Amino acid sequence: MNLSVIIPTLNEEDSLPSTIRSVRENAVITEPCEIIIADSGSGDGTQDLALELGLKLVRCVNPLPGRASALNQGAASASGGVFLFLDADTSLPEGYDESIRDALEDPGTVGGAFEFSLDGGEFGLRVVEFINRVRYRVRQRYYGDQGVFVRARAFKAVGGVPELRLLETAYFCKALKKIGKLELIKKNIKTSPRRFLRGGIYSVLAGDIKIWFLDLAGIPVDRWGEGYWKENTSRKKN
Repeated sequence: MNLSVIIPTLNEEDSLPSTIRSVRENAVITEPCEIIIADSGSGDGTQDLALELGLKLVRCVNPLPGRASALNQGAASASGGVFLFLDADTSLPEGYDESIRDALEDPGTVGGAFEFSLDGGEFGLRVVEFINRVRYRVRQRYYGDQGVFVRARAFKAVGGVPELRLLETAYFCKALKKIGKLELIKKNIKTSPRRFLRGGIYSVLAGDIKIWFLDLAGIPVDRWGEGYWKENTSRKKN
């Protein structure tokens, strides 16, 4: 399996080293053929760090708020037959590459994701995990903090990630389901709880649930995208 790991970034100098360690150290077959940093104009040391770590750096042109533009521009420079989209504050489980390979042994499977979990001991974080796990089991629409993976040809077949400011990977998964199966790997991927801890666990969760229900009701949520990303960017600085 020829795996390209694509990581969208915006001022992720502090989080990136541990994420890259998990990519390199938790692979059991072989290291990915490339790790791509798709950067949306970081003002800290993210870009310099990416080069120091020997990563491929893509400086995104005219990115929208959110991840969609970065994911597509990163994928455009990828050479692997399988893409793994990974958030910059998220760590992969041991043997993640083997699990992806096994999931894709079924020719009808076009992609999938890992089990969502948050790296923290607070009870409220377990509530967030539980609600999220119910959500994506019901609708099978995965989010960026679950390590979404996809065959390169399937990515191209659906036209890449929709250029949305919110729920871009959820709608990407919706498109993928029309051409094949998605596999949920029952291994925990761990993402930073920083936006929940800095914004208040239940307050942030309530905001997320509001977006889910508006989307479920068929109400476009993209109008809230710019404010959502401004708020989350500010939480990184607190």
